Order: sequence, then structure tokens, then C-alpha cells
Amino acid sequence: MNKSKFNLKNKDLVAPCGLYCGECSAFQDGRCGGCISRKGLCLKYTKICGIYSCCVDKRSLRVCNECKEFPCGKFPAFFDTPVWYKEVVENLRRIEKVGVEKFLGEQVERVNQLIRCAEKHAVVHCSLCTECPCGILKRPPLTPA
Repeated sequence: MNKSKFNLKNKDLVAPCGLYCGECSAFQDGRCGGCISRKGLCLKYTKICGIYSCCVDKRSLRVCNECKEFPCGKFPAFFDTPVWYKEVVENLRRIEKVGVEKFLGEQVERVNQLIRCAEKHAVVHCSLCTECPCGILKRPPLTPA
């Protein structure tokens, strides 16, 4: 995979919900610029993400942890599996603690490790690897929603 095709350090890849869009296969293969670049429009569906709409459009916030109601009832409904719910809440708590810039740097490092692993297994993305989820990515890979 040619990493020069995309910029993993773009702050807009940190979605309001706490996901890091730079991990997603749709971003890495150029089909999507991430949640913020699409103004919350889901790539797979023709509707605006409810979390994006609430956070950015209704409350004019950057990320959900800036809201006094965080984590609200939208999270368990949207992230319907415990592994995803736990991850986004932990990501937002991390952003609260260290800021978006440091969180972004950590995510870039993590995704570069995933890209190197995928290359080692001769696949373009973790979602195509027969060993996924693995020791590096302990959950299903991020794919377009």
C-alpha cells in the first residue's frame, strides 16, 4: 500500500464520536475522506450520522466529550456491540485527557503499525486478512458505515 496517497495526520480524521477514520479501508483506498469531510454523511447509507448531527450540527461541538451529557444514549444505540462502545468512550476520554493532537499522533502510530502488518500479510487492509482480528487489532477492523 502506498501510504503517500493519504494523510493520516489530518485532524478531521478524528470523528466527533471518537472513531479514528484513518483506520478505515474506505479512507485508505480513497473512497472517503472521513466523517467530518463528509459532514456526517455515512458512506454506505444515504443518511447523516445521528451522533455527528447532534454533536456538530445541533451543539456546535468538535467531539462528543465536550458535551455535558456525554456519554449519552446515542452511543449504545449506534455502537451496538460492547467492544465498539468501550473503544469510542475510551478514545473520547483519552482526547479529554491529552487533547486531539496527541490522540491523533497515537492513532497515526497505531494505524501505521496496522498498515505494516497488512503489508506483511500481503493484503491491502486488515479487513482482508485471514488472521484478523489479531494481536494488534483485537476487534473487527473499521470499515465504512
